[in-house]
Amino acid sequence: MNGHHPYPQPAAHRGPAGVPPAAARPGPPPTDLRDLRDLRDPRELRDLSELRRVRRSFAVPAAVTVIGGHLLLVLLSGVAPGLMAVPLLGHLTFGLTLALALFAALFLTAWRYERHMRNRFDPLADEVRAQRDRTDARRGER
Repeated sequence: MNGHHPYPQPAAHRGPAGVPPAAARPGPPPTDLRDLRDLRDPRELRDLSELRRVRRSFAVPAAVTVIGGHLLLVLLSGVAPGLMAVPLLGHLTFGLTLALALFAALFLTAWRYERHMRNRFDPLADEVRAQRDRTDARRGER
């Protein structure tokens, strides 16, 4: 911007260089930095990193496997069309079988991911949420 405030204010409310003084700015008053130190306790940060680890422990290998399988299908289709055209059973070819297997693997992966999140991630997330609520309640009592 060229130094102009998007919402002009009366001159009486402007400080030096046209900037409103802190008391006139909207929003909560500035907080003492010492109050900011305890916004996240170390246990909560460990729990959040554990949540990320649990989510990634399944999501990353599953994504690599599914994407790698689809990439393999595309590469084999281009590089080895003869292999992909090998008949296995009637009109069912190796390429079609691989594509159907990848389709099934995608649904199996989604089902396993949902189960993993429900059994491992959600209970941990509920525990972190309850811990945060207890911490917030204690802070509110001060």
